[in-house]
Amino acid sequence: MIKHCMDPAIISRIVNNTKVSDWVSDDHSPQPHLPVIHPSIIYLVDETECGVIRIDPMNCISCYVHIATTPKMWGSGHKFVKEAIEWGFKNTKYLKVVAYVPSFNDHTLKLVQDVGFRQEGICRKSFLKNWKLHDQIIFGLSKGEK
Repeated sequence: MIKHCMDPAIISRIVNNTKVSDWVSDDHSPQPHLPVIHPSIIYLVDETECGVIRIDPMNCISCYVHIATTPKMWGSGHKFVKEAIEWGFKNTKYLKVVAYVPSFNDHTLKLVQDVGFRQEGICRKSFLKNWKLHDQIIFGLSKGEK
């Protein structure tokens, strides 16, 4: 079950988990990560509070998503992500979801493809991790696609 969450403590507990923060941050990300609570940003959390998806507006019909899950959900996050996507298409104006995934993050690359995202491009040398520039793979999913 997905719930809309505006509690910074819950969001922080997930993204600042010691095994999560390194995967969701680049070399210049502030530590600890402080969630931005704003009316245009939506956070969705699973019922066990082991996963969070942040939805940011891109334009009037498209949004960016950021996925973070604790180790408890690793390997089984498909249901959570699918449910969050369904929630987003049902409860927002968005018709298109976009995700940027660093090229070294094999688990997330597999996850987004498994839930229906399609590769739409590459943003070259756009993610700084361990003082090395990495490409980000751009994925998209439109409402009604699977």
